[in-house]
Amino acid sequence: MKQFVIILIALLALGHTARAQQVQELRRSRSIFLFPEFQDAKIKQSFGRYAKAKANIYLKDGSLMYMEGDKIMRAYTKNIFGVTFGDTLEFVKVDSVMARVVARDGYNALLCLTTVNMVRYREEESGGSDLDYFQLENFNVFMTLNEDRRDDDLGIPLQDKYFFSAKGFVFPANETAFKKAISKEQQQPFKVLMENRFWSWKDPESLKMLLDFLPK
Repeated sequence: MKQFVIILIALLALGHTARAQQVQELRRSRSIFLFPEFQDAKIKQSFGRYAKAKANIYLKDGSLMYMEGDKIMRAYTKNIFGVTFGDTLEFVKVDSVMARVVARDGYNALLCLTTVNMVRYREEESGGSDLDYFQLENFNVFMTLNEDRRDDDLGIPLQDKYFFSAKGFVFPANETAFKKAISKEQQQPFKVLMENRFWSWKDPESLKMLLDFLPK
């Protein structure tokens, strides 16, 4: 009953932000990396180990990149679980790329994978004459990217894809996958939430509400 009341209050709050949720603003970046400069990072590895590196997130696909001398390298993520920039900006591995932790509730988390919207990018490039700008020489070793910023006024179009991590199991943020992750007792409150027209699978504030449904 308590959870149901919380859901109703949250739904009322969603009504005040309906316009923001219904009109999703296209975000852009002037850099092919998340950060203009490579940052000090702590990389979480298997068996509780950590490694330090100058690192960044490659926006074409969300890959973890690091500096080795003057070379930009893609991290081999088999034994990597995530990376933290500074004290609070945390990323968790989804498949072989890195998704930002948007919110946590115990061992559960809402994740966001930000990448280049390649469909939009190709449309804006009118046939893709500059698409080699994103192509890397091979899997492990990369050319020095001297021109790592785009010169036009628009910047590179981005897109967000959301995931949930429930006790280490990662699945996409959609209705079909989420229903499989919750108990039978949660099905009815979840159905009520899905019927609210102000709620959106593309809105992080909406998705944060679903953390309460996941098993603790």
